[in-house]
Amino acid sequence: MPRLLLILLLLISSLFAAEFRDGLLYLEINLASDTALELRTEGGSVELADESGLFTRKLTGNFKISVVNPDGTSLYGLLDRVEETRSYHPEYGATANGEEAIVKQSFAWEAEHLVIKHELQHFYPQSFSSLDLAQTYARELGFPMSRILEIPMINSTLVVENSKGEKHYFESPVRLKSEGQLMVNGLPYADDFILEVYQGKLNLNKIVPIEEYIAGVLPNEIGPNSPIEALKAQAVAARTHAVSLLLYNRHRDQGFDLCSSTHCQVYKGRHLRNAQIEEAVMHTAGEILTVEDRVADATYHSSCGGKTDSSANIWRSALIPHLSGSVCYPEAADYDLSSESGAARWLDHKPDTSGMSSWERASIDWQRTITKAQVAKNVGLKRLVSIRILERGLSGRIIRLKLVGDKELIIDSEYRIRQAFGMLPSSYFYIKGMKGQSAMNLPATINLVGRGSGHGVGMCQVGTLRQARAGASYTDILHSYYPNTTLTTDWIHYEE
Repeated sequence: MPRLLLILLLLISSLFAAEFRDGLLYLEINLASDTALELRTEGGSVELADESGLFTRKLTGNFKISVVNPDGTSLYGLLDRVEETRSYHPEYGATANGEEAIVKQSFAWEAEHLVIKHELQHFYPQSFSSLDLAQTYARELGFPMSRILEIPMINSTLVVENSKGEKHYFESPVRLKSEGQLMVNGLPYADDFILEVYQGKLNLNKIVPIEEYIAGVLPNEIGPNSPIEALKAQAVAARTHAVSLLLYNRHRDQGFDLCSSTHCQVYKGRHLRNAQIEEAVMHTAGEILTVEDRVADATYHSSCGGKTDSSANIWRSALIPHLSGSVCYPEAADYDLSSESGAARWLDHKPDTSGMSSWERASIDWQRTITKAQVAKNVGLKRLVSIRILERGLSGRIIRLKLVGDKELIIDSEYRIRQAFGMLPSSYFYIKGMKGQSAMNLPATINLVGRGSGHGVGMCQVGTLRQARAGASYTDILHSYYPNTTLTTDWIHYEE
């Protein structure tokens, strides 16, 4: 039987808390998510405080935080209606007229600016302790299953245990403020954090202005010792990409704005940051790329291998004009990489790699081996007899592949082709001994010769480094990979 919803007074008001402060965009970046977190302080203490700020504890050294009752941290409710507003009372979702609602935030692009919208979700008074109970009740009423939503609870009890075994209890969410460094998964972070419970797990989120976030991304995406113009180009691309990701609202229902992994962008706080990183971020502060009054898609990758590809080819999507492919390595201009002969000839050509680092060289030329049996297993075949390349993109990456074994299988995804052959750096390769587009009577071990790393769309980091070493400015670099885009700093909506 359903139980009363407690009129939402115990419900979390929003699942993340991006906000504009003094003209700056602050984000919540997820650092860790688990039922228990082991943390450590270095060079100072960390203060934990509940939302009221009345109950605080300072900790040093190692400590562990866990959820006391992870199964009781959510309810399931039946959504009645949704309304959008920019005016609401911040205390647990109370609206201006005193009515209770759950407030969820989302990002949108309006009048050439990023805005934060507040969505008020109003629920029926019944709530349920499990999804099954909610679905049973909904079926009895003929209520749409799509309107059954999970309702995270605040005031979930957390226990914090220090290295001496002493325990302290808090109710979530908990604010953390570090005086030194807070070590999370072996990496150093500082300043402000928030700890929240979602789906029975602890979310440890870093509260950070977007420029600090970009400074934490740069060294992990292109390297801390890159030429300054390359760092500036990467800063603009990373900032633009971050805004695009916010507009996707991909982590809207997970309790944070962006993750810290490759799913969004790799963020590691102050790890590997240096003076050059700070200079690049400061010089480009607030700059993003736009096209036709919208945020440009500024995706990037490690190494195209010679030419970048079209987003329409790689992701089987509508054509994006500024992501339609470009020549990255001048020597590659003379080769048609979409043809088998041109792709093979460029792979056999050894381009100039002087001045490149070891990881750059490794992305230019690579070789891999994989057994025929393993390829068959990777794609779900019992056996593999032949391979036929059906289509290559502008960068030489294979984008359609036919495998024949106990049945025929066509793979039309660049990423899935890489997976089929053991997670290759890219799908730009040929099979040794393969003549033309087909390989029959495959040997037990397949030898691959390849080039490039990543999907090949947008800015090529190896090409960016090469251009910067040759004296190109960051604006020239950006426009070579994202033609017909415009740099702007006027994209933040300032609330009155």
